[in-house]
Amino acid sequence: MKKIIILFIVSISITSCTSDFEELNKDPLAANDVPTTAILTAAMQDLIGINSGLGYNKTFMLYSQQWAQRETTSRSLYDIASTSGDWSAWYSKGLPELVNIINLNSGNKKESYSVYGKNENQIAVAMILKAWVFHNITDTWGNIPYSETFNSEISSPKYDKQEEIYPALIQELKNAAAMIDTNASGFINGDLMYGGDMTKWKAFANSLRARIAMRMSEINPDLAKIEVADALNSLVFVGNSDNAQISFQNEEANANPLYLEFLTQSWTFVSEPMINLMNSYGSGTATNPSDPRIKKYAAPNVDDEYIGFPYGLTTTDSFNYAIDDRSLPSETVRSIDFLSYIMTYSELLFIKAEAEQRGWFGAVGDASTTYNQAITASMEQWGVDASDIAVYIAQTDVQYNATNWKKMLGEQKYISLYTLGENSWSEWRRLNFPVLNFPVAAASNATEIPRRFFYASSEASVNKTNLDQAISDMGGDTFITRMWWDQ
Repeated sequence: MKKIIILFIVSISITSCTSDFEELNKDPLAANDVPTTAILTAAMQDLIGINSGLGYNKTFMLYSQQWAQRETTSRSLYDIASTSGDWSAWYSKGLPELVNIINLNSGNKKESYSVYGKNENQIAVAMILKAWVFHNITDTWGNIPYSETFNSEISSPKYDKQEEIYPALIQELKNAAAMIDTNASGFINGDLMYGGDMTKWKAFANSLRARIAMRMSEINPDLAKIEVADALNSLVFVGNSDNAQISFQNEEANANPLYLEFLTQSWTFVSEPMINLMNSYGSGTATNPSDPRIKKYAAPNVDDEYIGFPYGLTTTDSFNYAIDDRSLPSETVRSIDFLSYIMTYSELLFIKAEAEQRGWFGAVGDASTTYNQAITASMEQWGVDASDIAVYIAQTDVQYNATNWKKMLGEQKYISLYTLGENSWSEWRRLNFPVLNFPVAAASNATEIPRRFFYASSEASVNKTNLDQAISDMGGDTFITRMWWDQ
């Protein structure tokens, strides 16, 4: 599917979230009667481009040490004095379109847009995606413009505190789920994720709510318990067919970013820590890995072995390792039309297992069964044979140990979140598993593995007062300043 290009959006140079997106987008869309189905397609393609991009996602795959670099190793060494990631991209690509969908379906001309799907269902879809976007943004930077963003009367939006954003996102997802009419039409086309199936959108809203609520587990367990249980008691994912995912297209204009990278260079490898961790569950070797997902995640080297690339080397040292000797990401992962995962059934099951173990939902004794189901779902997601799944689950090292549940759930969830860079990084920050080693060759200004991105430098010139307040509230604008929930 070719991306729908909305020219007036492309022609505007946007450098800050303080730009008046609502007024820029609303009137031209209405005047030109652009179908909301086309707007949704454009938003989804923009968002997965960031979600799986070589800037945002790849950085987190490196921070979480699932990938390693052979060339240009600065991100693996945390040489990030001015790194601000895709701040402007998140605010300027996708979000404006989602806001427009909400506006057009709630404005004076909403009846004219109901031909593309029931107004309330269109609004709910946009609200769910909008909540997911802001969750990514706040978990990357901390305090962010949220409640006053896209308000045409406010040119310099305040930075909301993360502890206020989290309950707001949860409520937004509740409202969206309640708004959905599963007996009415969703988007008649243009929905690249669920094809207009509103039952699946409702399940995604509640599953995402469970993720957000669980992320508060270490800082606000009382609220987390209530919200996780409420979400899990609602309609949630029941299989991999419910996964929130969007496929890239079989064309370079809308291709998997990793595919595009490999057209010209082979710099990205599956890391040695990642493959070693996976083989630590059992007695795996380079030629016979104990975790069958290794063969799905990584490509064999020239000797048909699965060997990760050492993590955290200088470029000079990394050149001592030949490309053919180490495992690149698998051909599936770097295929032109690979999936951009947003949330999976496996992740939902890991959340459920943790909730059971904590005594927040169901029975504590059920955590072991749910843990096995989560691993199984991950393997089925990647096309592992049932017989290989059974062998893996039966290994002594894999069997659930309730006395060390954070390690077991943390490591296995981390493994299952492969290619979901921001999410695997966030879960490592929350549970502190797996144990990741600080590179010996790290940059001189780095003292630990990064916990966040710096704010975009452009914000100091357009929203300085609010930016300064946000930095003061957070305790600094550094890469080791912790999220509210990362304590």
